[in-house]
Amino acid sequence: MTAGDPRAIENNYERAGRQTSIALRGYSTVLVISDNPVAAAHVAVGLARAEAPHRRVVVGDLVGDLEPIRSLVSADDSHGIYDSFVFGASLEKVMREVEGVENFGILTSGTESPAIPEIIGSHRWRRIASDFAATDALLLLIVAPDAPDLDKLSAQVDGVLLVGDFPLEKVPDAILLARIPHPVEVQRVRVKVEPAEEPWWRSRGVTMAALAVVLVALAMIALRPGGIARRGSRAPDTVMLPAPVRDTAPPPPKPEMVVANPGDSSTATAFSVEIVSANTSESAIITLRGLGAMTPAATISLVPIGETEAIWYKVHAGAFGDSAQAARLLASLRRRRLLPDSGGLVVRTPLALRVDSVASQAAVTQKTREKIDSFIARGIAAYALTQRDGSTRLYAGAFEKPAQASLAATALRVAGLTPVLEYRTGRMQ
Repeated sequence: MTAGDPRAIENNYERAGRQTSIALRGYSTVLVISDNPVAAAHVAVGLARAEAPHRRVVVGDLVGDLEPIRSLVSADDSHGIYDSFVFGASLEKVMREVEGVENFGILTSGTESPAIPEIIGSHRWRRIASDFAATDALLLLIVAPDAPDLDKLSAQVDGVLLVGDFPLEKVPDAILLARIPHPVEVQRVRVKVEPAEEPWWRSRGVTMAALAVVLVALAMIALRPGGIARRGSRAPDTVMLPAPVRDTAPPPPKPEMVVANPGDSSTATAFSVEIVSANTSESAIITLRGLGAMTPAATISLVPIGETEAIWYKVHAGAFGDSAQAARLLASLRRRRLLPDSGGLVVRTPLALRVDSVASQAAVTQKTREKIDSFIARGIAAYALTQRDGSTRLYAGAFEKPAQASLAATALRVAGLTPVLEYRTGRMQ
């Protein structure tokens, strides 16, 4: 990294970490590896802050005394990972909470550096990873790319997040979940100044203007579809993240998702009932489970709130061709006290993400039910609509506009699916 405002660069790494959090949904133990460990620490902190509202997150320092990690906890206790592995103390005893942030724990490196084979390659990590998976928590371990026995550690976790553009030579078969390149280097503009003729501030102004042109050009995330391990230094599938730009330049437009069947727009089942808009996935899941089978075609839609990083988790029910049918479902839910008298509303949501389909055949209903159950077991609130030819299409989510489906589509790709944005068609089973 060359010259630049250190705090701005730190903020950009943390911001990239926050925006990468969606790529780690469904995973519980991840290595954060970088040729710049301090950058990796900032990314891990950003990830943790984004995930902490949704689940327990712990960040561990396997490099040694990383300042972004050390600064989050008080200095009155120096015990950490090294002391736990060498002296037998449990990780719970050496873990400390980040003040003011719920669900965010820190494992410092300890009294000595933990970057030794006895710790990095320990089989104990497998049990630790299992404990985090069992509780749907997230453990982020910051580790150097040249750490001893890194291959043994990599084999015991879900995958790796790389910060920087470098080959992971020690573990070429590691499962790459995401990659965040370093910010573009800032080049100083050299201006020859004659002190007797020009005031000092003019050359400095030129330099500061050049520094303001670009601090970060982009952040790219390479997502792993379908659990397939990737070799080499770069994964081919990427998702562009918005990056800071000059105040004088407009932000680049986000690519619009393309609807695969525009010809079906006039026959789409365009209306549903919005049960609730929750700000956490847990609240949406609890609502959905409480309604159970009494709400047909129920699903959860991840909808970004404007240009911010906040998310609505909207619970939708029903798929109807006109608003009157949706209004009848809403009235029924209120009458049965599943919703308060003023709860819920009829919304227009003609779009959905198709995640599978079942051809018209014998036992199509049973096969469709089996697929729905398998999606639900994976935490995906899918539903089926029967087509005119007897086949079924399996959808997830319900959206008014294509842009609203981008976040949900990314989450489904991370889960190993290949969602297709469509005008949803058919009738409820």
